[in-house]
Amino acid sequence: MKFGTISYKFWEVTVTMEHISTIARILGSFFYYPLTHETNRQVCQMIADSDEQEGSPFAELLQAVNADGAEELAMDFQKLFEGCEVMPAPPWGSVYLDKEQVIFGTTTLDYRRFLADKDMSLDTGMREPEDQFGLMLMAMSKLAEAEDSEAIKLLLSDHLLPWAPRYLELMQANASTQSYRLLGGMAEQWLAYIAEALAISAVEKKVYF
Repeated sequence: MKFGTISYKFWEVTVTMEHISTIARILGSFFYYPLTHETNRQVCQMIADSDEQEGSPFAELLQAVNADGAEELAMDFQKLFEGCEVMPAPPWGSVYLDKEQVIFGTTTLDYRRFLADKDMSLDTGMREPEDQFGLMLMAMSKLAEAEDSEAIKLLLSDHLLPWAPRYLELMQANASTQSYRLLGGMAEQWLAYIAEALAISAVEKKVYF
């Protein structure tokens, strides 16, 4: 998985397709795989080795990952992303936008059609909803690679921004580790910055969760 050049102060830089692709891919990986996963270990090492690490928003996250430790991070990931009896911050859009609060809801199907229109398909080797927050950021990264700004605006306005603020609020409130609290805050700030830079407003949809 290639990540390109990192622009650390991502709410202070000129928004380009390269910037969107890079940051969306990094955040998408952090929200899809456990922070202890080998893929994310490599990303963290890449950030740590960068000359620009000092003073970056990622620097604090790396410090938190080291301080929290693998066991605590694994437990927090299970609670936040896999769930046990109760899932305090489900990472799937249809849980928030579907009246029945289910995965694979009608909004998932709408998003699936959007991906199909862009000749994109989910291939993770598992049957899972396409509207998982991290997967949606990865899709956004792919659209940025293709320099499809209109598709990015549609993904954000219609499919992600209507529920993402509520999800990230719940994630930060229920995370047991500093790492996942910081990650939720970083994603919240970055999405707000991108929406402002691209003049995107979320389509008004009722949030049920």
